[in-house]
Amino acid sequence: GTRHMVEAKKATGSSTPHLIFQFLVVRPNEHQIEDVHRLAKEYGVDEVKLKTAQVYDYENGNPLIPEQQEYSRYRKNDDGTYSVKNSLENQCWRMWSSCVLTWDGKVVPCCFDKDAHHQLGSLENGGFRSIWFGDEYRSFRKQILKGRSQIDICRNCSEGTKVWA
Repeated sequence: GTRHMVEAKKATGSSTPHLIFQFLVVRPNEHQIEDVHRLAKEYGVDEVKLKTAQVYDYENGNPLIPEQQEYSRYRKNDDGTYSVKNSLENQCWRMWSSCVLTWDGKVVPCCFDKDAHHQLGSLENGGFRSIWFGDEYRSFRKQILKGRSQIDICRNCSEGTKVWA
């Protein structure tokens, strides 16, 4: 795939598309960062982006959390536990600009609601506009403004976190 894209760019003399290798850095692969840069150069890729990983069950450590702090979204505390590096502000631009529609028409606040536990409506029961401006959405937005840390999907959210190393 990558080689074909690079060849097509060269054949047409085009500078686009801009080809990026995105590498999700976790402990088992953090030793391969230089290899990724070397491979990108060998293939003729335009850029390498190193991305930090969102990890579940991070509080007591997790084998996916990188050793190198610059590639981790989490910091080790003095007591040996881990916490999210970013401050959890009581705001979220996503609540006023986007949402996620599940395969069966449910509307959920964002991609962090992977199991659709925070359903704000269903397209089966009416139009999107009525959901977007409806009571469920308004209530969820108010919860965000009162305390993101009280909402399970918001506690480990990358909003406000540096995700690119």
